[in-house]
Amino acid sequence: MTVLDDIIDASTNPAVPTPDLVRKVQIAATRLGAGEIVAWARAELTGYDNDALLPSYRVLHTGVMGLFTGPMNSRIKQQLTIIPDGMEAAFRADLRQPLFELQALSEAADDASRQWPAGVVAAYENSAVYRIEMHGLFSAWNVISRQSLGGVLDVIRSRAMEFALDLQAGFPDAGEVGGPTVADTPALAPIVYNITNNITGHGTNLAAGPGAQQTSTVNAGDYSSLLARLSEIGLTEPEQDEFVVAITEDKSTEGPRTTGFLTRVRSGAVRLAEGFTTDVAAELLIAAGRAYLGIHG
Repeated sequence: MTVLDDIIDASTNPAVPTPDLVRKVQIAATRLGAGEIVAWARAELTGYDNDALLPSYRVLHTGVMGLFTGPMNSRIKQQLTIIPDGMEAAFRADLRQPLFELQALSEAADDASRQWPAGVVAAYENSAVYRIEMHGLFSAWNVISRQSLGGVLDVIRSRAMEFALDLQAGFPDAGEVGGPTVADTPALAPIVYNITNNITGHGTNLAAGPGAQQTSTVNAGDYSSLLARLSEIGLTEPEQDEFVVAITEDKSTEGPRTTGFLTRVRSGAVRLAEGFTTDVAAELLIAAGRAYLGIHG
């Protein structure tokens, strides 16, 4: 059984905890050299930083319950169904917790909750969109249902399965020790790009554009087709000229001038088209350069 077989089997086996499944993806992605997928797996396992962009499946629209207090210590719990302008974020839950915590919350006896800060409670009360006579809003909290958390886990499991299936279709030994990597197998780069978009949910507007199926084909010795591809990746005209000179003088994509240019790409010094990550762009440049030079294998 290959690593990819193991991921596929684990993704459909409810006895395998979701964190363990993601660890399998991290191992395969590390061996593959798919840095963005490795970063995704790490973030899922350890939690997302406060300033990190969350995958769409980790942002939930929730119900909100409010506690109103009034005369004679009366207390009324009521769902807040009206969202004031500008307070949409208060009715969402950004799930930044490690995957282990999300799994535990999904298996708890009660739904999870998140208390509103006092300032948000006051802002809702002052908006006057919801009133109970002689009562004021004392506190409020998001209700995060166990079913919705289970749905998050299910999305992650499905994306892990799709990661393995997409790779297996063209490279069944991907993820194995000594198997193909993005660095030494240029044909892997577009596949990894699409998988990354599918897993993280970022840049999906480009899934049928640059970096995906609809890309310029670079033919050996065809200068115009090479420039078209470099433009899709986001290189400026001076950068395109620099790259062409580098691969032409090096007569490969591994010479010193080309390697130096690719190092700048990977470091973020070269601006790329929206949706391209630095690692994937570098591998796509290698693939384009090799195609132009007529290097195969």
